Amino acid sequence: MSQKHNHLYKCLGEVISSRRKQLGMSQKDLSEKSGVDRVFISNLEQGKRKPSFGAIHDIAQGLRLKYSRFVGKCEQCVEESA
Repeated sequence: MSQKHNHLYKCLGEVISSRRKQLGMSQKDLSEKSGVDRVFISNLEQGKRKPSFGAIHDIAQGLRLKYSRFVGKCEQCVEESA
């Protein structure tokens, strides 16, 4: 995996963690709201896993974000740290 992709997954994890904390949710709460396994969410937040489009969609819904807004936040993170 390229360095660029590693950074993208790191940003994805940062966006998930930041939004989840902003909403006062635990990983377990997000897991219940999104239907995505809590361990998977933990691994995403650490940049250790590569989610499918479906998982990203489900997590975005759990975080009360539109899919496009969620991906936009990830893109913004990548651009800001470039």
